[in-house]
Amino acid sequence: MRPCARAALLRVIACTIAVSALVSCHGAGSPRSGDLAPDFVLPDLAGNVQKLSNHRGKPVLVNLWATWCPPCIAELPLLDEIVRDYGPRGLVVLGIAGDDEADRVRDFVAKYSPAFKVLLDPGGTVGTQYGITGYPETFLVDRDGRLVAKFIGPVPSDSGRLAPAITALLESVLAATG
Repeated sequence: MRPCARAALLRVIACTIAVSALVSCHGAGSPRSGDLAPDFVLPDLAGNVQKLSNHRGKPVLVNLWATWCPPCIAELPLLDEIVRDYGPRGLVVLGIAGDDEADRVRDFVAKYSPAFKVLLDPGGTVGTQYGITGYPETFLVDRDGRLVAKFIGPVPSDSGRLAPAITALLESVLAATG
């Protein structure tokens, strides 16, 4: 094989590997900014069925977490701050617990009293739909049901307070008309 042909073949192979890695990192079916957020139907702790699409017309912050996850516990005060500051203005916060045991989630909620609605997702179906790589991950959905932002890991903070960039993003989504 000629050196130019070999170099071209190596570039094609390298590009193929890079694209494959990108798809596996982001997940082929993972929603991206601007995509319609995958709908879900989950029970809350009282057994009432909740759907993301029932909140159309309001921005929604979807937080996927688990009771055994230390960063999830650490971000609870920030999520409660978001509910306190933005809930009265129309933001809905849904916490989706990926634990397999509902009683464990109930005990956790009794201990920590999160200010947001907790939904049960044993088996992590919603996490799979959203292409998460671990807990916690949070998705901001606009009034039209489109994904605006994804946060891998705890919601960004600055000295224990919500990071200014996140505050600006929430203000923007709340100000936008549907």
